[in-house]
Amino acid sequence: MSPDIADDRGSPLDNLLPGPLPPSISALPADRHADLADLIRAAERARTTDLEQAAHRALDSIPVFLRPAVRKAVGL
Repeated sequence: MSPDIADDRGSPLDNLLPGPLPPSISALPADRHADLADLIRAAERARTTDLEQAAHRALDSIPVFLRPAVRKAVGL
């Protein structure tokens, strides 16, 4: 199921967050749920990008001749 499509519980947040939504979030209108889901997905994309960049920067501390082997071992 696409993360943009709500499941049978009705909120796009239900697909992104574990467990039941807090009452204060559940009380928000549906358009706010969609806005929050968009923000969460954007934050996840930014976190993924930051982690990938950090992994590549970490290679700077590895001697140059070992970098190809390390990249292969860690899947970069």
